[in-house]
Amino acid sequence: MSSLHRTRSWILGGYGLEYSAQHPISDGALCDVADGFLRQVLPLLAQQGAGAVRDLKGRNAQDELLPGVGHPSHDEVFRLGGLAAVPHEEPTLALEPFEVSLLSAFQSFEGTHHIVHTLEQHRAGPLPPWVPLRLLGYVAPLKPTFLRIGIERFRSLLGFASLGYAPQVTDSLLVDCIGGTLAVRVTSERNRSRDANPFDEIPAFRAVAGAIRAAIGIDLRGDLAAKLAGTP
Repeated sequence: MSSLHRTRSWILGGYGLEYSAQHPISDGALCDVADGFLRQVLPLLAQQGAGAVRDLKGRNAQDELLPGVGHPSHDEVFRLGGLAAVPHEEPTLALEPFEVSLLSAFQSFEGTHHIVHTLEQHRAGPLPPWVPLRLLGYVAPLKPTFLRIGIERFRSLLGFASLGYAPQVTDSLLVDCIGGTLAVRVTSERNRSRDANPFDEIPAFRAVAGAIRAAIGIDLRGDLAAKLAGTP
């Protein structure tokens, strides 16, 4: 199930859109999405090296698509939670909750056109310290139960009332996987073309869509393209 709403800004100029979708997702597919993000999307975000990301950041704390695990942290790029096996009375293991998140902290401006953030990893609960981030989607002692992805893209735009150029958030991609449901929302503003597809224009968005397609067989990129072509 998906929907598209288009807008036109007569004052600032350009076109905008909001695309939303919801689909069922199994626990195994949730692991696939997490693995796809960590192996395919994260390297695209951190191309600057040393965990720095250019013209991208995490979601705002108010942007929550599905309830059930508490509000997101500010600038939350990735958050995975679930149960981790910990030693108990021999020969059994107990399951206790864990969370891992990546937050984007402001680092610096690059001139008047670009902005740089640094990815910070946070862990809570009994997650074994020897488990690397890239393996969290599939490592055996863990049972992921929820996942959130949030990416906002900056573009350098001329400000209102001739305040000059500055990086501004114009596009966002949110993904929540909780309780057997995957919810997606894409918003885009100030596009020159009314048919601009953020999945085509932003490599990180396209990689997230690819991870979801591999996990549950849903082509978000193609679905949005079809809706853009068919919506007057």
